[in-house]
Amino acid sequence: MESTLFGVAIKGDQSLRELKAKTSSLATCYDFMVPADGLRVGTLDLLMSLSDDLTKMDTVSEATVWKIYRQLTELKAGKPTIDGVEVAQWATRRFEWEEAKFQLKTPLRELCESISTRLGGLDEELKTKLAEYNGIKGALQQSERKAQGNLMVRGLTDIVKEEDMRGTVGSDYVSTLLLVVPKHSSKEFVATYSSADEMYFTTPDGGERYPMVVPRSAKQIAEDTEFVLYAVVVLKQAVHEFTAKARDKRWTVRDFAFEPNKVQEDAAKKKRDEAEELRLKQLLCKWCEINFAEAFKMMMHLKAVRVFVESVLRYGLTPKAAPFGGMGAGPGPNFQSVLLQPKKGKEDHLHKALCALYGGGSAINIDEDETPVPGATGEFYPYVFVQLETEAPGLA
Repeated sequence: MESTLFGVAIKGDQSLRELKAKTSSLATCYDFMVPADGLRVGTLDLLMSLSDDLTKMDTVSEATVWKIYRQLTELKAGKPTIDGVEVAQWATRRFEWEEAKFQLKTPLRELCESISTRLGGLDEELKTKLAEYNGIKGALQQSERKAQGNLMVRGLTDIVKEEDMRGTVGSDYVSTLLLVVPKHSSKEFVATYSSADEMYFTTPDGGERYPMVVPRSAKQIAEDTEFVLYAVVVLKQAVHEFTAKARDKRWTVRDFAFEPNKVQEDAAKKKRDEAEELRLKQLLCKWCEINFAEAFKMMMHLKAVRVFVESVLRYGLTPKAAPFGGMGAGPGPNFQSVLLQPKKGKEDHLHKALCALYGGGSAINIDEDETPVPGATGEFYPYVFVQLETEAPGLA
């Protein structure tokens, strides 16, 4: 079966039995429990205005529902459910109007705006929770990236030991610099890093020339497939000049400050972040499970109101018989509603069968100046049609 459901309404005096018979090979038919006699009709102007706004509200509600759905599928294996029931099954067999949450006596616009506002609140709450979760997740990913890549880009905290710094930390005269040298240049580096002419500098007072680097101070710390990491001891006065000379030779000086307890601190922080990431993930997953169900239920109520409004606009009202054979009980909505779940690949065929049954033709495109039904624009069918997805569109 398709994941798309057709919310369809026909005129009250038309035969549901005929509808089911004509579509039985194309779809499964279910009752759509729209509380036609409970919802307040209001005036024609109000219904026309609400019809336009309901289309927008419906679009926004779907966006929120499927945003939560997609997030839940990223956090947890398997398809989301509603109260433990598969979504399409709940929509076709379990849906009924929740009077306790959505009181039928409430004016239609107020009712719809209330549902739309609640859905907007869920959307904002999801954004807040996602920002918090993604923040800690990003910190963990950054920590992982520091331990990856070649020696030009990866973090050096877990590679460089205190003894590699040659006791120069805190010295007023010399500094230990870390250089990344291409492997093919490592022999040249060892031979020239301190003795080449360009590796000498003259003191500011114009005195004698001195080597920038302490001879024989180079120490290999690590290597990978592309680069070798060396530590060299450089006179503090010559650090900037040496860095420039090294750049000319394609030796990269890594910016690094040794902190004795950094490895232990980073490990402890990573452990805390992992625990926090797991906690936030579990909370977000639980929130999505609960609120996907709530959001879908609210969307279903909006769909029901759309069917109601469009059916009243199209089919009008009809006198209702009073109980026990009394006088008429006043006009009421004149429609019947069903949910059709098309079989695989049969959506277009189903529309054609319904068009043939109720209009003798096919759907037509209309604009606002030609609309045969107040408030209707876009593709027009000879029956009320509201589409309902039970899986996030585009999600495999």
